[in-house]
Amino acid sequence: MLHNVYAALVTEHGWSATARTSANGNEGNILFLQLLVDALALQPCNPDLPAAREAWIQADANRYNGANKCLLWKTFASKGLGVGAANHVDSTAVPDGC
Repeated sequence: MLHNVYAALVTEHGWSATARTSANGNEGNILFLQLLVDALALQPCNPDLPAAREAWIQADANRYNGANKCLLWKTFASKGLGVGAANHVDSTAVPDGC
């Protein structure tokens, strides 16, 4: 699922060849790494998938003012982790406005 998030961010924002040596930039692979680290700090220990998704959405809100909110929601929802996903029940729904 995170591979799909990575691919969506790179498709939307491009790819940086210098991401391994510099975390500065707005390319998709840099955004992905920043969101990954931020989301890990926000999610609880042993998160379920909806909690991990929420951490990614919150990480984007914190770092990028929610600039990638709909992209993230659409990508997670495409794999069944949409708005109503809970207790092993898939959802492809996204929030209003996405």
